[in-house]
Amino acid sequence: MNKRYSEVIIREPRTTKKVSIGSKLKPKIISSVIERWQSLIDVTAKIVGVPAGLVMQLKEDSIKVFLKSNTDGNPYEVGEEAKLIYGLYCETVIGNQKKLLVPDATKSSVWKENNPDIDLNMISYIGLPINWPDKEVFGTVCLLDNKENSYDNSVDELLHVVKDHIETDLRLLVTNKDLVKKNSELKKLNILKSRFLSLLSHDLRGTIGTLDEFIRLLLLRFSETDRTTIKNGLKQMSNSINSIYLTMENLISWSKNELLKLEANKKDVNLVDIFGNILKYFDQTVKLKNLNVKTEFISDEIIVNADKDMLETALRNIISNAIKYTEPGGMIIIRIAKKDNQIIIEIEDTGVGIDSESLKKLFTFNKDHKTKGTKGEKSAGIGLFIIKDFLDKNDAKVKVTSIIGEGTKFVITI
Repeated sequence: MNKRYSEVIIREPRTTKKVSIGSKLKPKIISSVIERWQSLIDVTAKIVGVPAGLVMQLKEDSIKVFLKSNTDGNPYEVGEEAKLIYGLYCETVIGNQKKLLVPDATKSSVWKENNPDIDLNMISYIGLPINWPDKEVFGTVCLLDNKENSYDNSVDELLHVVKDHIETDLRLLVTNKDLVKKNSELKKLNILKSRFLSLLSHDLRGTIGTLDEFIRLLLLRFSETDRTTIKNGLKQMSNSINSIYLTMENLISWSKNELLKLEANKKDVNLVDIFGNILKYFDQTVKLKNLNVKTEFISDEIIVNADKDMLETALRNIISNAIKYTEPGGMIIIRIAKKDNQIIIEIEDTGVGIDSESLKKLFTFNKDHKTKGTKGEKSAGIGLFIIKDFLDKNDAKVKVTSIIGEGTKFVITI
């Protein structure tokens, strides 16, 4: 998408060549680097004793004077551009990706006609290509003289040294940009981890502390507590333990995936088996809330190519939310269909719904997502974040629609 190309004219043999030039993702040439290049080109032109030393930059439709030596008689100006219609010296260097030596253009059948440099009395030329580390073209470094000049081996060696210095700087600029980007990503990840672990520790300690207090109270007053109170308390304990367990499952899945930077290990997996495992996991919770869970599958075997653990974790979190936010006696419907070689999974509930503002930031890691379920079930606020992360890694798209008081529908396309 960000690739850019130029078409240069090579004079000998007479042909054109399409070359990839520095894309828009390439770093800018910073002032300290420009100053270093300026010194290099100034010193080189003075040592060789020519009026013009240039660093040229290839653009999409033109070639530009990026830097010029500050030497007497240099007819070029920084920023000056020439259209790619002449087959200039530098175009041939770029097209052939090797040195070009023209001792006297006025005596050359190839170079004496239609040559703007001769009009500037620059009749001799030596130049080398300059490329980015990925071999995209930056331009050339060259020397020009107003008299015949064969540029001996010492000039050739000196110009190669200048070329190597410039390409080393380009490599360092790219490396530095990559390091800055990775550092920024690490900072964001560290902030996320800190918030993540802070919320987790708060929730887990709070939930476990409440459970401990309840058990102590129950043991203290066991003989005087009626069966209904004990039963209701045990139900609440079951919900809390289930919440803790799911939170720990999410923590393990997310830390393995994000902190260790593991990629999706895709294999053919059966969605029907995955949903069977998930529904078995939630069987007791579904019964306790008296929910009606319906499945509408196109067959008993629906194969997708995905990382089984990631996909199962994502789907388990969606169904967990459906259970959590659906009132007792409500319904959850799981559908799997096929359309245009894509598998469509729909998980729809008759729950409390999600307001439009919350929908906009649904898959971000946000403490505001920590909404209690219809029976007071707790949330650590990480499930939705994990859903999006894991589905993205499996090239699956997710869309959510919801109406307050009527329910929510997740649509996943694989």
